Amino acid sequence: MKQLALLLCLSTWSISAHAEEVQIGGFIIPGSPASTLFYDYAEQLSIDSNGSLEPQLLIHGEGGPEEQILSSVRRGRIKIASLSSLVLSNIVPEIAYLGAPFLFDSKEEFDYVVDNVLFDVFGPLMAERGLTIMRWLDLGGQNIYATKPILWPEDAVGMRLRATQDIAARMFLQSVGADVIYITSPETIPGLQTGMIDGGLTPTVAYTGTGLVAEAPHFNLTQHFFLGGFLLANTKWLESLPEAQRRVVLDTFASTSDVRQIIAGMNAAGLASADEEGFTAHTFSAEQRAAWKAASVGTHDPIIKEIGGRAQAVADAIQLGRDAYADGAR
Repeated sequence: MKQLALLLCLSTWSISAHAEEVQIGGFIIPGSPASTLFYDYAEQLSIDSNGSLEPQLLIHGEGGPEEQILSSVRRGRIKIASLSSLVLSNIVPEIAYLGAPFLFDSKEEFDYVVDNVLFDVFGPLMAERGLTIMRWLDLGGQNIYATKPILWPEDAVGMRLRATQDIAARMFLQSVGADVIYITSPETIPGLQTGMIDGGLTPTVAYTGTGLVAEAPHFNLTQHFFLGGFLLANTKWLESLPEAQRRVVLDTFASTSDVRQIIAGMNAAGLASADEEGFTAHTFSAEQRAAWKAASVGTHDPIIKEIGGRAQAVADAIQLGRDAYADGAR
């Protein structure tokens, strides 16, 4: 019904010569609760702006892969985009530090740092690249999918595991003795089928309901870092809008907290479907998590050094946020 309402709105907007076109890009799973957030946003943009904003959703890959969407939003061809921290590290390398393994002791600690530190830390860095941060978009924990259980660090030794070309993922896998394999997303399932790879890294929402389950039926919940990204706007375009339109663009999307709850529900539903979909979700004990952390915690300083730039300042700010969370928890 919401999509039908959006289409009706689009037919109405087409007769307005003065509507501002707002291209919204991303790579969102069709039909998911996350995609509903964007359909709701598009509908509300029109309503709250009295039809003066005309959203065009390009959220199911119509704008190309994330790298292309990032280029498009920086050039103003796409006005607003949902982009993962992994692809954003191409223009703000310091954001890669968020992937340092076991940087946070809990999801609650991470959420606190997101809400109280990340916008202040990364806002100026994104601004230097012509982008304005609007929201943090949570994806939950990063885990290991594989053809067999990987329950302890030693189980990963010699395993051929796919990773994106980011520093933290590479160092994490190397720290536990895995062979790091770089292949593109479309090559992943063929790679599993041919034995080129034995598994890889992905969040729950990208594992369940896909071909990964059939080829790699063991989902090992390392939760070694918490993945997400930012909803961003092209700053030049945003600042060109009248104040009323600008406020609609900034204020109308669901809150970071709401997004967090929706993704948590998607993750829980995905894991609950294990028997139906035919995979095994391996939850780790405190002892197992301690073993993984001990094996990989020495990667933090090398990650900071390899990132360079202002990575140490980012790490220091995040640590202050963790300290504040610990003080508040006592």
